[in-house]
Amino acid sequence: MELINEQCKSDGESKLNLCNWVEPANRLATLLYLMGRLEESKTWCEAILEAKPWHIGALSGIVMVCVQLRDEEGATKYIQMGLPNLSTEMRSARKAWVEKNVEIATEQLLQLQSSNEIYEKISKAFSTEIVSIADDDNSSSWQ
Repeated sequence: MELINEQCKSDGESKLNLCNWVEPANRLATLLYLMGRLEESKTWCEAILEAKPWHIGALSGIVMVCVQLRDEEGATKYIQMGLPNLSTEMRSARKAWVEKNVEIATEQLLQLQSSNEIYEKISKAFSTEIVSIADDDNSSSWQ
């Protein structure tokens, strides 16, 4: 648990930054729930939902936590965030839910692509600098 906590803290803040740790974090939230550590489980579920609002496991988990905590308002809030059922009456709401979350996921992917491009440029510049320094060192080295 300490490893996930360590990897998910962002710049020393108490707020969790899950990045690529959503699935392990969801398992942790489930274990915390099963251990009766409901507030911690809720914190993890909230962080997961911040990263991926469409995460069905975290949505159902946080509803169960809210029910156990007797937090009717929270349970209602998270039930409403969930994927609408397959009934004919809910078809348009379900479609809107999917479209909204696909849009969020697309935005996140575009941000990651942009970040990757920046990191790639930095990496290439750094590699070029290292090669240049190595070449300079070799030309002046005593043989």
